Amino acid sequence: MENIIGYKFKNNKQQFFMYPNLSPGSLTTLRAANVDTEKLARVAVKYNFHNYLQHENPVLSKQIRVFIKAIKKYPFHSYGLIDAPKTLADVVESTIGAIYVDSNSSINTTWEVAKILLEPMITPEMLQQNPVRKLNELCHKKKLKVRFRDKWSKQGVYEVFIDNQLKGKGVYKAKKEIALNRAAEDACNNIINDMGTTDNVIENLE
Repeated sequence: MENIIGYKFKNNKQQFFMYPNLSPGSLTTLRAANVDTEKLARVAVKYNFHNYLQHENPVLSKQIRVFIKAIKKYPFHSYGLIDAPKTLADVVESTIGAIYVDSNSSINTTWEVAKILLEPMITPEMLQQNPVRKLNELCHKKKLKVRFRDKWSKQGVYEVFIDNQLKGKGVYKAKKEIALNRAAEDACNNIINDMGTTDNVIENLE
């Protein structure tokens, strides 16, 4: 998988020059968001790669339809709140790998294509809009005490307690961060529902 490692490295290097003041950890998070399964699946849909898939799998067809409908709610990234078909991401990575092979293993040529496919790139500002940050801001404004319970290693689960009451739960065994984001989003929605789902509550978060 040298080809994929190469273009991801190039992605990280480019973002280092774009955001020289970011810590190594933040750069790694930023790079990961720009090449994770959901991001690449979005690329496949954007460029209609899914229309060229030859298969007789009704489950996959349904997953793709649901994904296409879901991404309309999240313009750039859902932070794991929607399920992205890995097949779509694989198609994009395979395309990039084919370009790498066809260009005689040129990382520079491969990146010239990859960076176009990956546009628009996720920025540090977008990353700050994740569900955990939104929940913390909501609880801070409403003077609510928030506590996360990590049960991911054994059950793939995160739980959120607000003022010692269970208000959110997120399940995703493949990736801890997604389970956390789903738990935070669930808790945030439940808090807003408890408050009457008023527009004022949502507007105060923006």
